[in-house]
Amino acid sequence: MIIRAYNTKGGQDTREIQVHPKLKEFLEEYSIELKGRNPHLFPGRHGLGHIHKASADRILREALRRVDLDERGMSSHSFRRTALTWMSDSGVPLRHIQSISGHRSLAALERYLGVTEQQKENAISTLVF
Repeated sequence: MIIRAYNTKGGQDTREIQVHPKLKEFLEEYSIELKGRNPHLFPGRHGLGHIHKASADRILREALRRVDLDERGMSSHSFRRTALTWMSDSGVPLRHIQSISGHRSLAALERYLGVTEQQKENAISTLVF
């Protein structure tokens, strides 16, 4: 998937990102459905332009309510944070996660990663005396 520079946070670099094979499959199927109607992954109303951030947020909140999840503290960005934390919890090296996420530094990436009490206990329990 290609993210154009003007759509990135810093607005500086066009990036190509890898996606999970299952997500790629879904996106390819979805793209076939949209064929010729709109070049945007998430088209706006009446097939014109793309969906706006506020509309995407409203749709996400409605979906969370429908599946009975608490929407407080949830955003489309929280899914990114969760995915990066899951990779870290699974033992994926931080440099790999940094490359996948596009963070310019490990310090910037580390602000994303949550550390639970259980994780700290597990880390300490690996020590052998």
